Amino acid sequence: MGRQARTFHTLGGPAVFLLLALSPLPGVPYAVRASIGLLVWMSWWWIAEPVHLAVTAFLPLVAPALFGFVALDTILPSYAEPLVFLLIGANTLATLWRRWGLDKRIALASLAGIGTSTRQQIVTWFIVAAILSSVLPNAVVAASTMPVIVAMLRFIGIENISRSVFGSALLIAVAWGTSIGGSGSPLGGAQNLLTVQFLERVIDHEFLFTTWVIRLLPLTMLMAVASVIFMRYAFTPEMDHVEGSRAYFAQELRALGAMSVQERWGLVLFVAAMLLSFTRQLYAAALPGLTPAFAFLALGVLSFAIRHRGEPLLEWDYAQAHMVWGLIFLFAGGSALGQILSATGTAQFLADRLTPLAGGGGLLAVAVFTFLTMLLTQITSNTAAAAIVVPITISTFTGLGLNPVPFVYLVGVAANYGIMLPSSSAGPAIAAGYGVNLRTMLTSGMWLTILLWCLLVGAGYLLARYWPGFGVA
Repeated sequence: MGRQARTFHTLGGPAVFLLLALSPLPGVPYAVRASIGLLVWMSWWWIAEPVHLAVTAFLPLVAPALFGFVALDTILPSYAEPLVFLLIGANTLATLWRRWGLDKRIALASLAGIGTSTRQQIVTWFIVAAILSSVLPNAVVAASTMPVIVAMLRFIGIENISRSVFGSALLIAVAWGTSIGGSGSPLGGAQNLLTVQFLERVIDHEFLFTTWVIRLLPLTMLMAVASVIFMRYAFTPEMDHVEGSRAYFAQELRALGAMSVQERWGLVLFVAAMLLSFTRQLYAAALPGLTPAFAFLALGVLSFAIRHRGEPLLEWDYAQAHMVWGLIFLFAGGSALGQILSATGTAQFLADRLTPLAGGGGLLAVAVFTFLTMLLTQITSNTAAAAIVVPITISTFTGLGLNPVPFVYLVGVAANYGIMLPSSSAGPAIAAGYGVNLRTMLTSGMWLTILLWCLLVGAGYLLARYWPGFGVA
């Protein structure tokens, strides 16, 4: 980036913030103006990168401290929430892989197993992430799979992921897979469980998880297929195939010989963390505090304590030099931005402006409420988007004398589709921390969001109109 361009982008973000925050707009509270300004500022800096991405992540602390539009004690918890520690733990274990060469072994196994076609790699990782995220938290899936991808990219010589179409596409595929696959079942994320909670208040009986799967499987499959087709044309990797053949990579894998004791420890610790995350329901009553975040952290800490022949598996100096610290700060900053938009009423302000457009139900209502949800889930967390829009949806359509259930289904699905910004959901935030090209994620994500919205409106309206079961919970 040239000096003039860097200066323009450096000053442009805060200039827009000041313009919005200090301009008295009728009917728009100061806190809302400042929050929208901060959203624009952070988005600008994340995309143009006049400063490091991690630096931008501290603006949710700096701006409120200087301009007082939200209390800092409301924002500070975002920098120490459990998912931050999940990322620290997962990153520690991934660094352990790198220390003993397990990342190279996993990379060779991935290339030999999935194949060397770059497009096949992109689609395969999307499908894997989508399937896992239908029953697991997005952050767990992203934190578990992205280190494998980064290891593979390093092995084939891609260190700067932001400058590689293939590298960015792989991480984006996982990020999108975690979001789109998350709509497959209530277990796909907190936003789905929150939607179920609101539904149970309406129907006054237990909502079965199988009901969600049956009602929304057609939409989930449609969106997944559409996303795969979109990625086929949206990304043009700089190479058609990774240099080498499956046989070559299989040979290279055999040449590494047997796994060392340290490699085995690295694999065991990571698999143990994943198993503890995936089987949480089996021990939650006995160990209520051992959530996936602290399972990863505990095993990450353990890697410093375990020794083989007097040598620790991981030393702090090595970890400090090789861990992706910007990932942790970036995720926290995105979460803090979402918290600001919720705490200041900015997200609610935007929702209130669109709700009157719902009319008397029908296609327009589907379009408005799904658009509102998908807009909010891009700029705040998907859970916050569901918390804001689902109650509005229920009250609006109940007041109109209409069955709110089909509209709640559609809004609940839409709340999963935060794919454009690091603040949208865990998948994009973690991908950003690993160095994905944010401009690519934003522009491609915007077009995919438009496509998903059009499909959701059309298919959702048809389901609500012609399938009686879609109105039953």
